[in-house]
Amino acid sequence: MLLRGRILAYFAKVKVTDTPKIRIGEAVKLIKESAKAKFDETIDFQLRLNVDPKHGDQNVRGTCMLPGGLGKNVSIAVLTSNELNDAALRAGADFVGQEEILKSIKDGTYKFEKLITTQDMLVLLKPYARLLGTKGLMPNPKAGTLVLPQELTQAIKGAKAGSIEFRVDSGSNLMVPVGKKSFDDKLILMNIKAFSLALNQKRPTSLKGQLIGEARIKTTMGQPVEVDVSSFDQRNKENDLKDLVY
Repeated sequence: MLLRGRILAYFAKVKVTDTPKIRIGEAVKLIKESAKAKFDETIDFQLRLNVDPKHGDQNVRGTCMLPGGLGKNVSIAVLTSNELNDAALRAGADFVGQEEILKSIKDGTYKFEKLITTQDMLVLLKPYARLLGTKGLMPNPKAGTLVLPQELTQAIKGAKAGSIEFRVDSGSNLMVPVGKKSFDDKLILMNIKAFSLALNQKRPTSLKGQLIGEARIKTTMGQPVEVDVSSFDQRNKENDLKDLVY
C-alpha cells in the first residue's frame, strides 16, 4: 500500500532528536507558516504507537469522521445490486454498475479512490482480492467500506464528507491526513481531536502504558515538526483540544 510505504520511508529517514517538542496548536501554526509549495498542501499527522501489531489485539485499526472534512473530493465506486445503483448515485457515488466496475478492476483502468461494497456482492470481488488488497481498496467492515444494503447510503455520504481509515503498520507507525494548508487552524485541530478520540477508542485493553509514543505533523512538502503527545492525548485532562466543540 502506497501510504504505508510513505510512512516506512519517512521513519527510516528521520531520526528522533533531542529537539524540544512543541504543543499541537503551535505546531499547526508553524507548519502552515513554513509551507512554501504553490499548491494547497495536505497536512499529515504521523504517529508511532507503543503497540506490537504482531499481536492481534494490538493491530490498531478503525475509521474516523473528520468534522472539518479533507478539502478534496474522493472518487467513490459502489458495487451493489442494480436496484440500489440510483440510490448510490444520489448519495454521491461516482461509479456504479457491476460489469463496468469489475472490468475496470480487471483491466487496471479504474479511476476511483475508494470502493464500497454491500456484503452480498463480496463474492464478485474474490478473484481480485489480492490486487485490491495491495492498493488498499479491498472493502472491509472495519474500514466502513463493506456494509449491509441498508447502510449503503450513509457509508457513501460519510466517505464523501471526510471519513478516513487508519491502521497501524508492521512498524507500529500510523499516518492520517487532517486537512489542508488553506484550512483555518481551528478546523485542523478539530480534525485532530476527532481522530485522537477515535484512536483512543481503539486502544488495546492489554496495553498498560501510553498508547502514543511519538508524534509529528507536516505538510506535503514541508519538514516534520515533533509534537508534544500530551498536548493532544485524550487521557491528559490538560490537552489543548479539550475545549474544542464540533
